[in-house]
Amino acid sequence: MIQNRAFALYARVVVAATVLLIFVGALVTTKGAGLAVPDWPLSFGKLNPAMVGGVLYEHGHRLVASGVGFLTLVLALWAQFSGQDLITRRLSWLALGLVIVQGLLGGLTVLLRLPRPVSIAHGCTAQLFFLTTVAVALYTTTSFRKAQVTLVGDRASALRLTGFLAVGVVLIQLLIAATMRHMGAGLVISDFPTSLGRWIPPFTSAEVVVNYTHRVMAVVVLTVLCFFAWRVFRERDSLPRVVMGYAAAMVGFVLLQITLGAYTVWTARALIPTSWHVVNGALVLGTTFATWMWVMRVCRHHAVEGEDDRPIGVADVSVRDWKDLFKVKLVGMSVITAALSFWAGRGCFDLVGLLEVSLGVGLIGSGAGALNQLLEIEVDRLMSRTCNRPIPAGRIAPNVAEFWGCALSTVGTLFLGLALHPLAGLLAALAVVLYAFVYTPLKRISSYNTLIGAVPGALPVLVGWSAATGGLEIQGWVLFFILFLWQLPHFMAIAWLCKDDYARAGLPMVTVLDPGGHTAAVQAVAYALALLPVSLAPALCGLGGPGYLFTALILGLVYLYAGVSWAQSRTTQGARKLLLTSVVYLPLLFGAMVFC
Repeated sequence: MIQNRAFALYARVVVAATVLLIFVGALVTTKGAGLAVPDWPLSFGKLNPAMVGGVLYEHGHRLVASGVGFLTLVLALWAQFSGQDLITRRLSWLALGLVIVQGLLGGLTVLLRLPRPVSIAHGCTAQLFFLTTVAVALYTTTSFRKAQVTLVGDRASALRLTGFLAVGVVLIQLLIAATMRHMGAGLVISDFPTSLGRWIPPFTSAEVVVNYTHRVMAVVVLTVLCFFAWRVFRERDSLPRVVMGYAAAMVGFVLLQITLGAYTVWTARALIPTSWHVVNGALVLGTTFATWMWVMRVCRHHAVEGEDDRPIGVADVSVRDWKDLFKVKLVGMSVITAALSFWAGRGCFDLVGLLEVSLGVGLIGSGAGALNQLLEIEVDRLMSRTCNRPIPAGRIAPNVAEFWGCALSTVGTLFLGLALHPLAGLLAALAVVLYAFVYTPLKRISSYNTLIGAVPGALPVLVGWSAATGGLEIQGWVLFFILFLWQLPHFMAIAWLCKDDYARAGLPMVTVLDPGGHTAAVQAVAYALALLPVSLAPALCGLGGPGYLFTALILGLVYLYAGVSWAQSRTTQGARKLLLTSVVYLPLLFGAMVFC
């Protein structure tokens, strides 16, 4: 027991040393001393050169990094040979691996003369290493190890996923910050809170874009973290008090971070405010991560008894169950539209690019589908159409869906951003957030959920377009609005066919609020009518010739006729015809655009 307490104390020492290392690294970048020592691993061929000028910062950084590396080696060996639990041992060895990678990236940064990608990777790996040390410290805390599940149900699921979202947006912000810092764009916008005298500056360079994106993301981070903290405090009667403490610290650090960011601009990147801004960013990440870890520890999905303990990949789960979990049919439609949009944007057949965008959209779509079903377990159980889905039926455990939902969404976003274009990755992340965290909960609140849900449904075409062109030109937006408008008659047909199910589940769909179907019918016709001229616009934007124009006109009239026919009869048969027409319409339209 004494040895365990000593190990826990030592783990906290490693966390503190890591914070010190991040501070010293920030001093190096702020002073621009990254190449003050031009060789590696020695410094001017010595172990200890004269500590003057920039050498003081750069070589001092190396000394602190070496010290943290040694502390991490001791941590891993101590965890291995002192009988720590399996998770603690694995995390300790992971920390050692990350600190080794961090050191090698630092060496490459020097030897390759500060290449931007390597420098950014060096900074981001430092944050991942820091999170790993925080996780080790948490798992050595007695209260954390002994914590019991105190919150179950839909609110527990939502709280867990909100925490995942919070950690994700902070990591994205730190990646943007590292990019800005190593581009030398910290003062390209020299005023605050305005930007070059405006609220939206002229985007005259990549540096201005990155700097302004960092400012906008600060608002996003503040909003998401405050929302996460609000949800934590709302459940204060069901959560340990320590969780509220971490949530309060998280909000305090993010407010301090914005203040330090302002001082960084106002002092023209003075050494101390700028360096503390970097360190405090790590503290925001650390407290957000710790809050989420606690939430994951004490919250559990409401599920069939015992199913949360089932291992991933149990043998009785069929291929069909996985297809249902990942909404393969729906994702397939998104993949097709994204790929065809990529093809149209590229202007030629690029097989590798098509495969890459298809894979990326398939991953984020599958992940978002799993998260959507995870948050709708209770609703799905009430509807005959969805009660046999693998999660409510108990064939796939909620923790399995959560793992794959988060993993596939994250991997897909990173893949699109790194393999194709950063803008494609950001749009993919936006699609996942809107679908899982906005549209899904809104289904229980407002009939306008279909209008909101059409946005992430249409974003794959912008993902494909931005992956092909690196921008969001007018042609891409035309494709977006085609897909946006196409979905709404499609949704109205589904709402009519499933109105009894929706009423049983208490969902305020338009066909539940107006059982006669008049409102849904008017909307279906109106959106199909609006789609007709929008679908012709690609011919004016250079995306299709006369052949496309003719095809779009015929398809639009057929779709409109199906909507009008159902609006007049409001029968099940008419709704099915409208649904079938919508399914056929989209691939034919996009196919005509590409081939004409």
